[in-house]
Amino acid sequence: MRTKYEDAYGEIVSVKGIECEFFDIRIDRSSIPEGKFFYEVRHADEDWGFPCQVKEGILVNFYGTLVSDVELPLDERGSLELEEDDFEYLYV
Repeated sequence: MRTKYEDAYGEIVSVKGIECEFFDIRIDRSSIPEGKFFYEVRHADEDWGFPCQVKEGILVNFYGTLVSDVELPLDERGSLELEEDDFEYLYV
């Protein structure tokens, strides 16, 4: 089940220095406002608390949803690999 963007509560995070809204649930892609970018985050196999990859869609090891005002720099495979300090919660 996916939640509509307007019905979800997100937190502000930094992903490789880019501010994004982060939701720890699946968001309905069709509810994302025009002009915003939608991504999903995967957690590591060995550490469920560590976000390790961003893609336009995640099936296995889902960690959360990102919504950004700017496009994230995905590689040629459509992936953004994350290191330990690349994902940071802001305004905690």
